[in-house]
Amino acid sequence: MAHNWDALADCLHDWHGPGHGNQDLAILIEHADDLLRTDFLGVFVSVLAQAAWHSNLRLDGDGELDEWRPRTAQHFVFLLDHAAPVAFAEKAARGVGVAVALSDGRLLATLADTDWPGGDPADAAWTAGPLSFADQELLSGLTIEALKLFRHHLDCSIHEALDILQSRSEHLRHEHWTTTD
Repeated sequence: MAHNWDALADCLHDWHGPGHGNQDLAILIEHADDLLRTDFLGVFVSVLAQAAWHSNLRLDGDGELDEWRPRTAQHFVFLLDHAAPVAFAEKAARGVGVAVALSDGRLLATLADTDWPGGDPADAAWTAGPLSFADQELLSGLTIEALKLFRHHLDCSIHEALDILQSRSEHLRHEHWTTTD
């Protein structure tokens, strides 16, 4: 048995394969606050989004999209003990081709790469990819301006914006040290 991201995506996809019916699926991830301390949260969110997309990729014998087979839903719910959903925004948006948005206090993630059908971020109110829209302000030391951008783009509180600012600043520092080594 493989123990890698592709294996996880395959496993999630197989739940919807032949013999498993067309059941919708909701996976609850308890104590998800712990994922904030990992370096792989963005990759994890990306793999989950790709698995959900693949579960509905139904091709007929000619390789054409099978429009007649019913679609199934896959939802991945991160249950938080203490952190606000917006605290996940910056790290989740680091996933490959992932975009995030806030809606009614919930953080939503989707595939945003134009290679994925329906994945063009211009079609939805998603922040495209990593939260880089405030990078210039952060790198220039304009912290207040960066906070305003986070609050405006994500419609979050000042405390949530501060959490994102801290996470994004750490990421940029890490990126700087990695590229200069």
